[in-house]
Amino acid sequence: AAALRLLLSTNRQAPLSSIASRTLSTTSKFYGAPSPPSTRYTINDNSPSSTDNKNQQYNIIPPLSPLQRLGTLLHSSLTALNDPTRADAVAAVGEVTGSYALSKILVAMEKDENGRRILVERPVVDDRVAKRAAELLEQHNTSLKEGTGQQQQQQEQPTITFGAAYAIFLQTHNFHPNERSKIRFLSDPNLSYVMTRYRQNHDYWHVLTGLPPTVLGELALKWVELIQTGLPLAALSAAGGPAVGANMLSSLEREVLWEVYFPWAMRVGNGMRENALMCTFYEEELETDLGVLRERMGIEVAPRVDV
Repeated sequence: AAALRLLLSTNRQAPLSSIASRTLSTTSKFYGAPSPPSTRYTINDNSPSSTDNKNQQYNIIPPLSPLQRLGTLLHSSLTALNDPTRADAVAAVGEVTGSYALSKILVAMEKDENGRRILVERPVVDDRVAKRAAELLEQHNTSLKEGTGQQQQQQEQPTITFGAAYAIFLQTHNFHPNERSKIRFLSDPNLSYVMTRYRQNHDYWHVLTGLPPTVLGELALKWVELIQTGLPLAALSAAGGPAVGANMLSSLEREVLWEVYFPWAMRVGNGMRENALMCTFYEEELETDLGVLRERMGIEVAPRVDV
């Protein structure tokens, strides 16, 4: 639901120099303070286990008429604005507006070697991925304990795998990969999978960019997503988010948004390898060094600004 929680003010504040005393760094991990128990998703107590989750990602209704599509869009948009925790409403907005952009993403994936494999194998982010990530984090922590003295002597910065970093992100914010809403309004199975993949990749992108799941972090990430995918939901968040709700951010946070994160997002979104976000087989990269994967994809870590 964070996508439609981005309700900010467009008023620019003082120059960036006024936050010079704040911490600004691109070297340390920045996943934000622990969030309260997740309300991002609609959780179904009868949701499928990891063994059959791959075959039960969709709960598709019959194709909507143009009038039904418009009505669903208006109703879902109003619902999401009134109650940003309504993940079903946020998901519906993305589905009824995204067919054209999803078709373009599908074509791009079909032209990419990894993208084609993803479309054929249709990986999903489930319990098995989370379990493997947790194992990698345990290995990472063990190696840190065993090698602390040697690292201090050599003054080396310990590295971390993408999977271990993903596990830290999930544990820090009490998130679970199975919590994403199912597809309901896309009748084409290929487009349904592309949308599912987009939603499930979102937390991977938080880890790769170093952005926390906060208002600032979500908005910055949506700008990157917009450049890479062209999805209307990303455009709505990126363009419409700053238009309403000035009380969501402090004046300093609005300053950081425009003077730090907006330029960063434009630079990263345009500088990344084309279609990198959707054409990376993340489940095969869990054991890859996080820095190596970032470099390969062309991702510059987001600056950390303590506000």
